[in-house]
Amino acid sequence: MIKQERYEVAKHNALIEASYSLDVTEQRVILLAIIQARNCKQMIDANTLLEITAESYKKHFSVDDSTAYRALKSVAKSLIKKNFTYYEREQRTFKILAQYHSNWVHKIGYREEEGCLQVAFGIDVIPQFTRLSEHFTKYDLEKVSKLSSKYAIRLYELLIAWRSSGKTPIIELSEFRERLGVLESEYHRMHDFKKRVLEPSLKQINENTDITVKEEQYKRGRNIIGFSFRFKQKAQPKKQQKTDPKRDPN
Repeated sequence: MIKQERYEVAKHNALIEASYSLDVTEQRVILLAIIQARNCKQMIDANTLLEITAESYKKHFSVDDSTAYRALKSVAKSLIKKNFTYYEREQRTFKILAQYHSNWVHKIGYREEEGCLQVAFGIDVIPQFTRLSEHFTKYDLEKVSKLSSKYAIRLYELLIAWRSSGKTPIIELSEFRERLGVLESEYHRMHDFKKRVLEPSLKQINENTDITVKEEQYKRGRNIIGFSFRFKQKAQPKKQQKTDPKRDPN
């Protein structure tokens, strides 16, 4: 029997909780690079170039050749400008000790002839997926491969970090927006936030991942001030046993 290869994403919870705004293509490239880095037999640093091929992108996200090539070429120009904000917490109480801002990548380039993106992570990113003794989240890349909303991918990761309990704590609205990557200039009205961000994300997660999720909203007066989420694992389809046609089924 051929063992099926797994592509597992692992991130420290500090990176799961980080605030950043990446589009779908940029998030997908980051996930592929994390998987490749964790599968490396050698230690990686800020000078280690990880290679993401158009063929790999096409395979994992079910796109055609031209889409895969265009995606990697565009990320080579955009990702170098992107950064994220993360927090250092006290280990026992989880009290925030400091807030840091850092770049995702130290170096990035696209090799046209090979259709290959080369990525070197920033020095603050590398420990977030290589030094994982505790407080980290893992999931199979396949679980988010069909999500086409950048907010849905982020929401799925935020939920899965609470897999053991099946529910999240209350997340204040401003913090929730930052974690999903909603910019300050976007969707100020709650109606717009729900219509453009939250509801499409929940729909995609419920239809295309391994969990079903419902949100609960919290109000102060008439204003929504935060959300929490409950989710559960979908039932796995039972594998049908193959019967030997030569044997009597009874």
